[in-house]
Amino acid sequence: MIDGVRQDVRYAIRTFRRSPGFAALAILTIAIGVGANAAIFSIVNTVLLSPLPFADPSRLVFLQQNIRQTKVSSRDAAPANFLDWRARNHSLSGLAALRDSTFALSADDHPERVGGAIVNANFFEVLGVAPALGRAFQPADERPGAPRAAILSDGLWKRRFGGRSQVVGQSVRLNDEPHTIVGVMPPGIDYPDKAGVWVPPHWPVPDDPLAANQDPSAQRSHGYIHVIGRLQPGVTQQQAQADLDAVAASLERDYPNDNQNVGVELVPLHDALVGDIRPMVLMLFAAVVLVLLIATGNVSGLLIARATARRQEVAVRVALGATRGRIVRQLLTESVLLAVIGGAAGVLLAMWLATALLALSPIELTMGRELQVDVNVVLFALAVSTGAGVIFGLAPARQSLQVNVHEDLKQTSRSGSSVKQRRLRATLIAAEIALSLVLLVGAGLTIKSLIKLQREPAGFDPDHVLTVTVSLSNTRYATPQLKANFWEQALAALAQTRGVQAVGATSRLPLSGGTSSRGLSVPGASSNVPASADYRAVSPGYFGALGIPFLRGRQFSEADREDRPEVAIVSAAMVARFWPAVDPIGRRFAIAKTAPMTVVGVVGDVHHTSLASAPQPTFYVPYHQDPWPTMTFVLRTTAPPATLANAVREAIWSIDKDQPVSAVLTMDERLSNSMSLRRFGVTLLTAFGVIAVSLAAIGLYGVLAFIVAQRRREIGVRMALGASPSDVVADVMGHGLRLAGVGVVLGIALALAATRLLTTLLYGTSPTDVATFASVATLLIVVAAGASALPALRASRVDPLVALRDE
Repeated sequence: MIDGVRQDVRYAIRTFRRSPGFAALAILTIAIGVGANAAIFSIVNTVLLSPLPFADPSRLVFLQQNIRQTKVSSRDAAPANFLDWRARNHSLSGLAALRDSTFALSADDHPERVGGAIVNANFFEVLGVAPALGRAFQPADERPGAPRAAILSDGLWKRRFGGRSQVVGQSVRLNDEPHTIVGVMPPGIDYPDKAGVWVPPHWPVPDDPLAANQDPSAQRSHGYIHVIGRLQPGVTQQQAQADLDAVAASLERDYPNDNQNVGVELVPLHDALVGDIRPMVLMLFAAVVLVLLIATGNVSGLLIARATARRQEVAVRVALGATRGRIVRQLLTESVLLAVIGGAAGVLLAMWLATALLALSPIELTMGRELQVDVNVVLFALAVSTGAGVIFGLAPARQSLQVNVHEDLKQTSRSGSSVKQRRLRATLIAAEIALSLVLLVGAGLTIKSLIKLQREPAGFDPDHVLTVTVSLSNTRYATPQLKANFWEQALAALAQTRGVQAVGATSRLPLSGGTSSRGLSVPGASSNVPASADYRAVSPGYFGALGIPFLRGRQFSEADREDRPEVAIVSAAMVARFWPAVDPIGRRFAIAKTAPMTVVGVVGDVHHTSLASAPQPTFYVPYHQDPWPTMTFVLRTTAPPATLANAVREAIWSIDKDQPVSAVLTMDERLSNSMSLRRFGVTLLTAFGVIAVSLAAIGLYGVLAFIVAQRRREIGVRMALGASPSDVVADVMGHGLRLAGVGVVLGIALALAATRLLTTLLYGTSPTDVATFASVATLLIVVAAGASALPALRASRVDPLVALRDE
């Protein structure tokens, strides 16, 4: 058997050498289909299929608060609720809280800003990982007055400290505070969000939510930490959810003012990390599967046409004693060999595509992990290509079973395709066009959605705006007054910078990620749903600098300081939520149990989280009345904003030469970055659509060219009897356009069903948008006409005398 297979392979290679054009086209088509699939599968494998690099990751859960009445969930949990979840549950072996942060790292050389997180001492214990060097955090590291400790990621350790084992015990400064490095994590451990350094709760910071002795009642209505947990052995997620539901009910009874209708929801940690990008990744994978189907149809059409031309060869082999089974095995060997060669080329293409995807994709797509064409991807590519080879080799092999030795041994040009063969080729082409239409409609809908999203008013004017973020050290700026003084001096220095027209500052910039929700006490508000709103501390010039429209009342002034009555400016959405029928100016509300503040102004709504989400109720307070350690400056410039980056840094350093400055970006860049994931998906889907249409056009061209070659004598006879070249052109092009028409009709039916799955990925666009369907259908008809034109022109130039003489 092995010897027979070896003979089949050698014969197939000789056959390919005799028809190098056919072999090259088939291999290229397979390589495109398999390469695109393998590249996207590398994303699927990295993001959706690969387990998290923690011990028994299936038992890790993410806990988030929700409002039971509205089913709205928030990933940000209140610190006091976290403490009670940890103390009262009976189903989780451990709970840990974390909060993203950035740190100004200073060692022996220049300072740099690195990402990291503030975590509980049991954070790595819950994850089930241990340091590669040194030790993990201990409960003593959280105690007031304890020496500050830090753990480094493997990447930061190698890049900044040269991978030296002596780093354990070394002192570094984080945000100008001394920390002792107690451990280094293994490679691949960088949760959350490519963290480079982890620290326990800092002391003394009065408002730190992770502090062991923090008063829970003061932090129950303000959610801004993330919580992870590990299920106890033998406990299912459903059992743990029931346990936490009981805990939430007890908290509602104990704290009715803050926890009314507040529940807790358990989500697998893997789902919490990939939930936002899962629909996009699955959509892209579905798209490349369609591309592979089109490529398979194309190669099937080529093999069917080639099998028709080889009928005499098959008849000769049968006449010489070859069995039908031997012929089928030979033909399947040829198709599988084509598929394997094409699959190998596809793997090489996938390596290049994966690199391109890594360069083009936003970090949200891969969660910071590196895309790799690993063993799983290679095995997937080979399995797909081999399976495709068997599939598109079945039709030619089946034809060999129907060979008529007596008839097929006659060498005549009249021996052509049977009716079944012609119908099969036509079906394949119509199917390719239908699948291409589905892809193009999906691409068209997402393009239209992206355009509408880009045109959505953000609530501010990003033109000629530069932003820069500054985080103050808790050592040099330990008190609120010192922080406020720095911000005041920095605003004054920036205002004097040449080219700056207006300047302001905010505790959280729109579209920068995350929220700062606060629970509110609003007299007269409904008691069924906890009142809450987004929160910002801003400077007096912030609204003008960012171009947020001011609607009524007064703006903040320098007189709104810590010793003055607390005031707030609210958004239009907050007015509609709490004071829909009255004048909001002069109304009062409070954050939890703090002193009430008075509404002095109303501004327009701003898309703070994303352009695709509706603006949320928001209130702003003067930064003097709540000085934050981190602020982002907003500068409206008269010159191109990027040209002022160095001048802005110098202005900050004129106040504190050691103060790190980060995230110097224009507002246009931030706006563009907020849509990067959508843009990436649209780009890939469009590329796959173009590939699909190209393959379909090549397939249609190949079928028509083969038909013209087979009908050469017939066309010669028709022209000898008086048919004009235009009649021949109309006949050939008509055949191609009929195939395209059938494919378009079938594709529209498929697209109407398939595009409904895109609803969550669309913005302001119906999945059955008539204009998009009509445009794509017209485009495919035009492409089909172009693919039919060349075979039609070739047919019109057939010389009747030459055709009849050849016969």
